[in-house]
Amino acid sequence: MNMKRLTAWVFALAGVLGLAGCSSAGTRPYQDLTTADITSATVSLQPPDKTLQVEDLDRLLALLQDVVLYEEDSSYTEYGGQAVTIQLTLSDGTQTSITAYNPFLIIDGVGYRTEYEPCQALNRYANELLSSGDAVVILEEPPVLSVVSDKTAVTALLGTYSWQRNNRDGTFTNIEADSPHPLDCRELLSPPLETSEATATLRFAEDPDQIVSVQCWSDSHWSNPSAGGEDVIRHENTIELRSGGYIYEVVAQWDTDSGYGGTAHYSFYVTAE
Repeated sequence: MNMKRLTAWVFALAGVLGLAGCSSAGTRPYQDLTTADITSATVSLQPPDKTLQVEDLDRLLALLQDVVLYEEDSSYTEYGGQAVTIQLTLSDGTQTSITAYNPFLIIDGVGYRTEYEPCQALNRYANELLSSGDAVVILEEPPVLSVVSDKTAVTALLGTYSWQRNNRDGTFTNIEADSPHPLDCRELLSPPLETSEATATLRFAEDPDQIVSVQCWSDSHWSNPSAGGEDVIRHENTIELRSGGYIYEVVAQWDTDSGYGGTAHYSFYVTAE
């Protein structure tokens, strides 16, 4: 199938369906799509906000070919639930985004009513891919770190990091990002996470292969980055908190075997009773 024709069809779809109305047969926009038309594909799930690389294009293509669209409908913004977004890079260099959000399919930002079962099959496919643990998780940048204690959570401040990205053409992009020392980030780290608990849990959006180190400084050392840090006792992803106000820094590492990964520094401020 000519990809320029496919792109043109997507833009014309709203007008065609508007004239035809909601026919009982609907329209299958991807029935003529082939694996030769697709250079690469990814699947994003929200929640849990993860993006996966698709290796088996045949299975994904079969599901897309079954999709049936009816009339244009923008009311999907009023619904809640999990959205599965398929990003296709086509052989002519263009990209298209297809979001399964039952009972809607959203193509490049335009929503359509869709047949339930084929749309649900795309959702199942994405969740099975995620639960299999076999798919490559695409990490364009260091994952978000949340720190949880006493039923309260804060997002840690991402600092210095060294990161690798796998490009679609098979090359790699290496990123070196520098940041001030945590003790020079008082405004960015305030207000602190206040807790009556003696521990906090580190929750990464994607768990690292290794937590390299966890250090802390008393808040009496603000604006004194030359102050030496103290090692923090850690049990897997749980750290022991010091009593009083302390600035913590976590250094974590993700292996680059998948083409994505590196080392990242995170900091946060906690006051514990």
